[in-house]
Amino acid sequence: MKKILTITLGALVALSASAQSWQDALLFSENEYGGTARAVGMSNALTAVGGDMGSIGINPAGSAVAGYSQIALGMGLSLSVANATSADPELAFGDQVKTNFARMKMPNIGFVMGMETGQRHGLRRITFGFLSNSTADYTGRMYASGVNSTNSYCGSVASRAAGYPESAVSGSDWWNLDQADATYGLPWDAMTSYRSGVIGMVGGQYLGLTDWDKGGGKTGVVAPLYQKYGFQTKGFKHDMVINMGFNWSDKFYLGTNLGITRLSYGQGEYWYEAPDDPSTFPDIAFDENPHGRFQYLEGKRIFDAKGSGVYFKVGALWRPVAGLRVGAAIQTPTIMNVETRMAVSNQAVVSGVRLNASSSPEWDDSYTLVSPWRFNAGVAYTLGKWALLSADWEVVNYGRSKFRLEDESAVYYGQPQYILDANADIHDVLGASHMLRVGVEGNLTDALSLRAGYGLTTSGEHAFLAYDDNGELRVYPLTSDERAALMKHQITLGAGYKWGAFFADVALRYRIRPNQYFVPYQYYDYDASAGTYPYTDKWVSDDPAYQLPEVTARYKGFDAIVTLGMRF
Repeated sequence: MKKILTITLGALVALSASAQSWQDALLFSENEYGGTARAVGMSNALTAVGGDMGSIGINPAGSAVAGYSQIALGMGLSLSVANATSADPELAFGDQVKTNFARMKMPNIGFVMGMETGQRHGLRRITFGFLSNSTADYTGRMYASGVNSTNSYCGSVASRAAGYPESAVSGSDWWNLDQADATYGLPWDAMTSYRSGVIGMVGGQYLGLTDWDKGGGKTGVVAPLYQKYGFQTKGFKHDMVINMGFNWSDKFYLGTNLGITRLSYGQGEYWYEAPDDPSTFPDIAFDENPHGRFQYLEGKRIFDAKGSGVYFKVGALWRPVAGLRVGAAIQTPTIMNVETRMAVSNQAVVSGVRLNASSSPEWDDSYTLVSPWRFNAGVAYTLGKWALLSADWEVVNYGRSKFRLEDESAVYYGQPQYILDANADIHDVLGASHMLRVGVEGNLTDALSLRAGYGLTTSGEHAFLAYDDNGELRVYPLTSDERAALMKHQITLGAGYKWGAFFADVALRYRIRPNQYFVPYQYYDYDASAGTYPYTDKWVSDDPAYQLPEVTARYKGFDAIVTLGMRF
């Protein structure tokens, strides 16, 4: 199963351009709440607490609990730490590489204004608020490196070019939309690799710059290569909320949110190859220099997504007895319009030979993602004015997500059918995810508070797709152990201090993420007799010479948040 997860998480994205997938549906629909430092310090277990601006995105009724107006601003730092190595260190990428990646962020900003009605019973207070809280943090970067004597990035790209005429690989038409033409769907990484000299036509077949022809349509690495592979994600998702809250007799609270989701997500991949020992690499004959010496090559891919969407949320909070609070909220699907862009580039450096880097144009795409309904409930108990205990449960069924084309009449690259296939994959692979959050707050003095929390999120992945022995794509359920390995955990600590109308909160969050698996590249097997092209073929995995290197990345995340505010 690991291999299947690897392909879907890593290089498959590069091969499918910006086409939609179940991974996109899950990634852009998931919430990992940020918000104020008080909310984060209690692991966002605030459904039944209220009073804090960070709670309003979780339960809209939270704005009506406080008997004051408030304004707050949050600042933070997000740090990702990744440790990467190969699943088979003797094959490739066997170095133990640790990568740190930090980015500044603004997890919350906004205000809540309250208006007293003057009534002693019934509707006593109405609140109005406008705020922004973060709901996802995509900060992550990993690098893997090592020596490989078996296969190469440029060799895999050469296999993707197999079956396409050289005139098409070197031609000026990047789009190749003529389905009757053999160049339909020509991979851009193959085109940029050919134009940059990473691959070339030798003896009637495409050959990588680092490879030699072994005969029988197989190739091999000339000499050991030092390889480096990088994968980076960045960006955030924020929910801007227009809130109204209502307080009945300080017993029952009702709130509504009109939410506007803003998504900014970036992804990049990087490949590097150079001779591990330059003296072991033979000369390469070029027309302008028969004794060219290979120095290094680089490949890059970028993918960006920008999105905006709307949803509606309603929540309630009730105080049945002194000290006890219960709350619940339900959120409608978010209808999000997403615009994406993708581009690839390649560059090779050979001494004594002038080779120009090649970059593709940008592939622009747009679609609509409809995320599923979301429900959460919570209970909280206060021990006088000295302590607060709270617990939350949240559930969302990601199998109910779906893609919609913005223009249903658009028929290019079979997209309407692709949308149907992607939605079928969502239904087959994804299912319910549960979030359990607990938090505690203790007041050491009237001014100083300490907080702690824990959160667990089960994965929305319930199955994976794989080819059976007959070449048919099948759905295989994940085992309980495999699902447990995909859980996310977080541990939080926080503190707060208030003086007069002003307050300051700080929080630290430690996030334990599931391991991620990547296949940096894969070979394709062009069947000349059948005339099938690389984009329809399966990966070669049974030939030892083409065993695919697999990278295991172990991620941990750290957040530091400070919130400054005033209550009046």
